[in-house]
Amino acid sequence: MIDSIRNGQHVLLLWGGAVPPDNIQDIVKTIMEKVGSTGKVQVEHIDRLHISEHKNSTFDVVISGLFQPVTAIHSSDSLAEFARILKPNGKLVLREPVVQNSDPNIRTQAKAVSAVKLSGFVNVSEPKTLEPTEDDLSTIKSSLKTTSDVSVVEILCNKPAFEVGSSSQLSFTKKPRIETDKPKLDNNAAKVWTLSAFDMADDEVDLVDQDDLLDDDDFLKPDPSTLQADCGTGSGKRKACKNCSCGLAEELENEGKTEKKSTKQSTTSACGNCYLGDAFRCASCPYLGMPAFKPGEKVSLSNRQLNADV
Repeated sequence: MIDSIRNGQHVLLLWGGAVPPDNIQDIVKTIMEKVGSTGKVQVEHIDRLHISEHKNSTFDVVISGLFQPVTAIHSSDSLAEFARILKPNGKLVLREPVVQNSDPNIRTQAKAVSAVKLSGFVNVSEPKTLEPTEDDLSTIKSSLKTTSDVSVVEILCNKPAFEVGSSSQLSFTKKPRIETDKPKLDNNAAKVWTLSAFDMADDEVDLVDQDDLLDDDDFLKPDPSTLQADCGTGSGKRKACKNCSCGLAEELENEGKTEKKSTKQSTTSACGNCYLGDAFRCASCPYLGMPAFKPGEKVSLSNRQLNADV
């Protein structure tokens, strides 16, 4: 893990859980020897990374999970923060506990690799399985509250060679295609399909007479007996033919329904007392329920009759 550090690099070392201070100092001393006087080493607790407010593209290398026992599960938010503070092409080195089968608190090795890739990292290496001591395994299981078989893997990956959120304009202009084996155009063949103003002159082109396209039968008048009778012809009354397709049959049918409806609505009084009120009206009177009115007067309802009883 430390072998990937080079002289002059800016390294972030993350730790978590209960780690003795002497262990941290020994690792920091070793890394400082790697980066030299021109490099820099910062130490941060992984739970406080989001509130540290590191600037974008600050570190060349981020190391997480170096100290045993490894109890940190790197969430998608933590991985996104690693991608933000790493420089383009920066290296991420992390160690994480995994299980063989599904567990609610720990990921499998395949899901751990998938989480790193989905966070945007590239050049993801094959996970390297480590062998923690029995005491470390017991501490990991107790911290993560699991009874599954736990192992620790180490994953190396890089941030892409561009900044997070950067953009690039795409060019959709088609480049001219160079065709070395393109067949040559036959000029004589092209002239066959070329029409010039001289070619279309009336004196040079023989046009077909339209009358020559007609024969003697086309000039004969049709026999009226062979024609199908049209709707409404032959008399002054409108009448649809048997196989009417012009819409006259439907129109006449609708007019007949309208006349029948208007006949039913024009009901006249049988007793002549309709205008006197309900007391003088017969049982079939069309004005039942209406107020009394004068003969010839338009029947109108008052505002009290228009409002519903409360």
